[in-house]
Amino acid sequence: MIYIFLPIAALLTSILSGMLGMGGGMLLLAALFSCGMPHAEVIPAHAAVQLVSNSTRTLAFWRQVDWRTVRRFLLGVLPGGLLGVLVMVVLGRPEGSQPILKIIIGVYILTMAALPTRRDARVRPFTWWDFPLLGLAAGTAAFTVGAIGPLIAPLFARRDFVKERLIATKAVCQALLHLAKIPVFLALLTFDDLAALGLVTMIMAIVVVPGTLIGKRFLRRLSARGFVSLYRIALLVAGAKVLLLDGVWAALRAT
Repeated sequence: MIYIFLPIAALLTSILSGMLGMGGGMLLLAALFSCGMPHAEVIPAHAAVQLVSNSTRTLAFWRQVDWRTVRRFLLGVLPGGLLGVLVMVVLGRPEGSQPILKIIIGVYILTMAALPTRRDARVRPFTWWDFPLLGLAAGTAAFTVGAIGPLIAPLFARRDFVKERLIATKAVCQALLHLAKIPVFLALLTFDDLAALGLVTMIMAIVVVPGTLIGKRFLRRLSARGFVSLYRIALLVAGAKVLLLDGVWAALRAT
């Protein structure tokens, strides 16, 4: 059953990500957890599939990548990733802190999505600290939160990023995060764990490639205004899901 359900989920979520640049990774993570997989197996499997998905989006929208933003983001990802690994090694994966992290992230996403866009965003689209600080936070959280897309998405929405430029640049940033996670988590798994994960992860990784291309075709039919509206709706839905289901509800169940 898992070999049918998860590839279908990977295909559908990659179509969504190919069209909007977000949402698919979070839904795929939920699908993996719904199959009863432990956290230690879900995160590397999710990272591997999302690495392929984001790399495919990067190639599909290569000409629209804003490399200046990628470089700024990478400045924060490197120390953030090291900090995340240090926290994980010293404290372990603090499962009990997951709901608190999700509540904070959910509030952040909803706040950023609800705030009106600055009128001078096109004139002053960057500050010296925005994407490096975002990369630091994302790199640190990548080893405990899992789906980082909703965390980094609001800042892109509040800058001069629309449609292909947003999807392409965000895909590179997310690919860097997933690339950093894979070797760390794989080192923590046994050979039997890797063997069990290997086949289904490979199937999911294969189906996200055509899913991304299908999403790109849908994107062409979207106007810039329609894209911005759908992107904001996706942010609100993602924020509500992370806050209420992953945060508040998980905290209540743990008590």
